[in-house]
Amino acid sequence: MKMKKRICVIVSMFVVMLLYASFTCGDVKAAGVLQFEDWKYTELNDGTVEISEYVGSETEIVIPAQINGKRVTSIGDSSFYNCTSLTSIKIPTGVKSIGESAFRNCTSLVSIELPTGMLSIGEYAFYNCKNVASIKLPTSVTSIGQYAFYDCKGLTSIEIPTSVTYINAHAFSYCSNLTSVGIPEGVRSIGEYAFYNCKNVASIKLPTSVRSIGEYAFYDCVRLTNIEIPKGVKSIKESTFYNCDSLKSIKIPIGVKSIGAQAFSSCNNLVSVELPTSVTSIGNGAFNGCKSLTSIEIPEGVTSIGETAFMDCEKLTSVKISKGVTNIGARAFCNCENLTSLEISKGVTSIGECAFQSCFRLTSIKIPTSVKSIEWGAFRFCSGLTSIEIPEGVTRIYDATFRSCSGLTSVKIPKSVTNITYNAFEYCSSDLTIHCEKGSYAEQYAKNKGIKVVATEIPKVGEVFKDANSKGQYKITGTQTVSYIKTTATSGTVTIPATVKYKGKTFKVTVVYKGAFKNKTGITAITFGKYITSVGSEAFSGCKKLKTVTLNKNLTKLGDKVFYNCKSLVQIKIGSNVKTIGKSAFAGCTRLKKVTLGTGLTTIGNGAFSKCTALTSITIPKNVKKIGKQAFYGCKKLKSITIKTTKLTKSTVGSNAFKGIYSKATIKVPRSKKAAYKKLISGKGAGKNVKYK
Repeated sequence: MKMKKRICVIVSMFVVMLLYASFTCGDVKAAGVLQFEDWKYTELNDGTVEISEYVGSETEIVIPAQINGKRVTSIGDSSFYNCTSLTSIKIPTGVKSIGESAFRNCTSLVSIELPTGMLSIGEYAFYNCKNVASIKLPTSVTSIGQYAFYDCKGLTSIEIPTSVTYINAHAFSYCSNLTSVGIPEGVRSIGEYAFYNCKNVASIKLPTSVRSIGEYAFYDCVRLTNIEIPKGVKSIKESTFYNCDSLKSIKIPIGVKSIGAQAFSSCNNLVSVELPTSVTSIGNGAFNGCKSLTSIEIPEGVTSIGETAFMDCEKLTSVKISKGVTNIGARAFCNCENLTSLEISKGVTSIGECAFQSCFRLTSIKIPTSVKSIEWGAFRFCSGLTSIEIPEGVTRIYDATFRSCSGLTSVKIPKSVTNITYNAFEYCSSDLTIHCEKGSYAEQYAKNKGIKVVATEIPKVGEVFKDANSKGQYKITGTQTVSYIKTTATSGTVTIPATVKYKGKTFKVTVVYKGAFKNKTGITAITFGKYITSVGSEAFSGCKKLKTVTLNKNLTKLGDKVFYNCKSLVQIKIGSNVKTIGKSAFAGCTRLKKVTLGTGLTTIGNGAFSKCTALTSITIPKNVKKIGKQAFYGCKKLKSITIKTTKLTKSTVGSNAFKGIYSKATIKVPRSKKAAYKKLISGKGAGKNVKYK
C-alpha cells in the first residue's frame, strides 16, 4: 500500500512538472503552441505572433497579418518544411524574419512575395525550392542566411539589397539557372560557396566595398566571362574561380598577397593573368589546367610556387620566375608542352618532383647555382632538352630526373653529386655525354652505365694560372672567383676582364692584387671589370705614364699607395660604393687635376692626396668621418674645398691634413659647423688667409 502511494506521488509530481513546463516562458517565446484555423503559432514575449506550422491543404497561401488581434512578425523555423504541394505564398507586411529551413524542400513553390520591412532570411530558408523563378528581396533585408537559396534551380535573377553587408556561405549554391546577380556597394564579404555551381551566370560586378571572397565562391561558374576583383581584397582563396571555363582574363589588384590552392584551376579559356607585386604565395594547383594561358611572370615577392600550380597549361610558352622564389613545387609546370622559354632566378633552392615533366619543347634551361635539390622526375620526358648543367651543391640526381629526354646529349655534373639513381638518364640520347671532374662519382657512374664521359681536372682554390687574352696572371680564391695578381703587359691600354676562363670553368675577377701593375711604366690606360670590389696596396704604384683609369660601380676599397706616383694621371672618378681610400693612395700624382669622391666614402687615409700639386678643387662627401694626417698636404693649387660632412672632429682629422694648400683658398662648410670647422681646419694646417663660407 505504501509503495502504491509513493508511485502516485511521483506520478503526480511529474504531471505537475509537465504542466509547469508547458506554460513557462523561454527567453523569446511564450509557452505552448496554439492554433487558429489552419495555423499553428506561438505568442512571443513582445505580444506578437510567430507562425509555427501550416496544417491546411491549400496550395496557394496568404499568411494572415494578425491572429486574434496580435500581429504576425515572424515565420518560425521549419514552419513550411517539406510542404511539397505548396505553389505560392504571400507574406504580410509586419513580418520581420523568416526562420531557419522555413520553406525548405517546398519543391513546387513558384511564387513568393516578401513584404517591405523584412530584415532577415534565415539559414536554409528556401533550400531546394527548385521551381522558384524569381524573388524580390525587400530593400530592408540586412541578413541572408547560409544556404538560404541553395539549389533554387529555377531562380534566374537576384538583386541583393543595399542594406546587406555579407552574403553568407552557400547562399546561392547550385542556382544553376541564375543568369543575373546584382551585388550593391556596401557588401563587404562574399561567403564560401556563395555562388557555387551557378553555371549560367555570365557576369558579376563586385562592388569596391568587398574585402573578402570566400573559398569556392564562384566554383564551376562555367559561363562567367568577366569579373573584376576589388582593390580591398587581400587574398584569392582556395578554388574561388575553379572551372570558370569562360573566364578569359583576370586582373588581380595590388594588395592581394596570396593566390589560394586551385583558385583559377581549370579556367580553360583564361588567356592572361596579371599578378601584382604584392603577391607572396601561389598555392597548389592555382592555375592548374588553364589551357589557354600563354605567359606568366612571377612577382619578386613570391617565395614558393605550389605543387601543380601551372600543371597542364598546355599553351604556356614563357615563364619568368623572379628572384624571390626559393621553391618550385612538385609538378608545378608539368605537361606545359609548349613551354620554350624559362627563366629561373638565382635564389631558387629546390625544384620539386616532376616540376617540368613533359615540357617537350623546352630546349635549354639554366639552373641557378642556388639550387641544391632537384627531385624525382623533374625533367622527365623533356624530349627537346639538349644540354643541362647541374649546379655545385646538388648532391643527388633522383630517379627518372632526366628519363626519356631523348634529345639530351650533354650533362655537366659537379663533384658535389655523390648519388645518381640507376634510371636517372634512362632512354636519353645514345650520344649522351656526361662532363664531370676526374675521380668524381659522376665519372664512375657513367663508366658503369656505358655512358660517354669527359672527365677533366677541376681548378682548385689557390691555383695560379695565366690568361693570354687579358695579359694577366690569376689566383683562384673561391669556387667562382679569382684575383688578378700580375700583368704581363708592358705598355698601352689594359682591360681587367669581368670574367676569365680556366680549364673550361668561368671565374669572376673580384680583386686586383697588391702590386699587380707596380712600376709598369709603359701602361697608359686601365679599365676595371664590373665585378672588382677591392684594389690592393701599390697595385698601380709607379705607373708613370698612366693617364686614364676607369673604375667600376662595385668597387668598395682602394688600398694604400694604390696610384702612388702616377705622375700622368689627370682625373679620377670614384664610385659611391667606395668607403675607404688608403694611405698615400694618390700621393705624388702631380698632374691630377680633377677628383670626384663618391657619396659612400667614410675614410680618407693619411697622405691620400699629398703633393697632388695640380689639384684645384675637391668636394668631401657627407658620410666622411675621418681625414688622415697630411691627406691634402702640399696641394698648392687647391683653391676650392667643399665640405658636406658634419661628422669631423679634432680627433678624426689628422695633423697637417690641409697644410700647404693654396694660401687664399675658399672652404665651404655646413652653416651649422662654420665656427667649429674654421677652428678645426686652421688647426690642421690651413693658412690664415683661407676664407670660410
